[in-house]
Amino acid sequence: MTELENYEISREQARALAQAIYADIDDYVKTHQKEFEEFLAEQRKEVVTLCPDKEQSE
Repeated sequence: MTELENYEISREQARALAQAIYADIDDYVKTHQKEFEEFLAEQRKEVVTLCPDKEQSE
């Protein structure tokens, strides 16, 4: 067991850490949202190309 496995932090420290992690993830998602939407649009086009009947169900 390493020292970090037994490391304890206060509730306030845990909350601050969680908020920092959330902020990083939120910023990442916002930064890459358009790129992800473009990727999904391209994937949908490929599905329609491979399975033309899928277009009608969307």
